[in-house]
Amino acid sequence: MPLVSTKAIIAMLWISMVLILGIAGNMHSFPSWTVLTGVALVPPLVMMWRWNDPRQTMSESIQEARR
Repeated sequence: MPLVSTKAIIAMLWISMVLILGIAGNMHSFPSWTVLTGVALVPPLVMMWRWNDPRQTMSESIQEARR
């Protein structure tokens, strides 16, 4: 599975889990929903930004040059 789809699936599962916990926690105030939104969105955004594809190996570089 490509790294991009793996990151998207993990992000979607994280956001869904936080949303379910927020609903189960019976949150009613605007500040609590704001914090919940931050907890739901910041980790996936950081993951998408910092989790890069691995560097190309020497073998992959040679194969690419031969094509």
